[in-house]
Amino acid sequence: MIAGETILCFAPDPWDDIWRNRHQIMSRLARQNLVIYVEPRPYLRQVWAGLRSGAIRPLRARPRLRKVLSNLYVYTPPLWAPISGREPLASLFARLRRRDLRAAMRRLGAGRPILWLVRPDQADVIGQFGEKACVYQIVDDYAGYGGLTPERRAAFLERERRLIERADLVFVTSPALMESKGGHNPRTYLVPNGVDYEAFSRALEDPALPADLEALPRPRIGYVGALNDKVDYALLRDLARARRDWAIVLVGPWAVREDATGFALRQEPNVHILGKKDVALVPHYVKGLDICLMPYKLNEWTRSIDPLKMYEYLAAGRPVVSTPIPAAVAFAQWVSIADRERFAEAVEAAMAQDDEVARAERRRVAAQHSWEARVEFIASQLAAFLQHET
Repeated sequence: MIAGETILCFAPDPWDDIWRNRHQIMSRLARQNLVIYVEPRPYLRQVWAGLRSGAIRPLRARPRLRKVLSNLYVYTPPLWAPISGREPLASLFARLRRRDLRAAMRRLGAGRPILWLVRPDQADVIGQFGEKACVYQIVDDYAGYGGLTPERRAAFLERERRLIERADLVFVTSPALMESKGGHNPRTYLVPNGVDYEAFSRALEDPALPADLEALPRPRIGYVGALNDKVDYALLRDLARARRDWAIVLVGPWAVREDATGFALRQEPNVHILGKKDVALVPHYVKGLDICLMPYKLNEWTRSIDPLKMYEYLAAGRPVVSTPIPAAVAFAQWVSIADRERFAEAVEAAMAQDDEVARAERRRVAAQHSWEARVEFIASQLAAFLQHET
């Protein structure tokens, strides 16, 4: 494990958002290192729209530097220096953002940092902070997101390729990403997602359930995680309509475009959308489900994902039913795989076959994928690189 380092993590989402793998990794690295979690840089158009609507109130803005854990600080970039595509504003604002962040680092006594990047559009910060090393973490096939034209996809892939080549270390979360990205940098390592196993163990020892979940009838068939475009909402709608006696429970921030399918799903009487929950409560919601779902669409995006929730579901000992994405198929011994036509049937079979022996086996498997083990591997690779460079 590295110790005494400064890690400057440029994140694509706020610290208070749903926890993702970068939250888990940074919170553990902060046990022996100073971590500065840099929240997304605002865009000029967003700031202007927020000011006009009243959603952004400069006098009520939160402090730009706040301590959230021991040795972990969240830095919020200033609204007065947003990202702008127009010169000379773009260069001016970039200098102001850089100066403000450097001042925050000085206040914390930060040393030369390890730069941690998560998206290709963050490559502009390389070389701006005298970093010892640059890490690029790839958790998705970002070019597989919907809405990209072939030209924009090609440009995106080229930009990402250049970043991979510039990075000192690259960590990918799935074999598919290793296959598609690993050829550009010899120091590319596969580090799948993991689970806070101890948090789920503590939750299982507590018989209480969150009130909004306990109020729902059983069986509770649920999904816990980000409700975004990779989820097959038509599948969930059909599942709700096929089995009115099941409570379909969705826990997580609703980020779905209000198209016909999303609207129809919300109207189903046995669909219960409970919203975003604090990370500490997630194990308590998972343990209260009878069946846990990974109802993903099958596309380029989901071909490369390694769902955090799969490890969390298993850590709670719960039966898991998934569409045949590669990550789930790799765990087919412990995860039930079904296409859309047989999904309800697979859920019924998983409920019928569940018992204490099966639950203990799922937990045994999950214990082998702890975040502690993942972060220890990451830290060992960082330590080896830093030692080689000194």
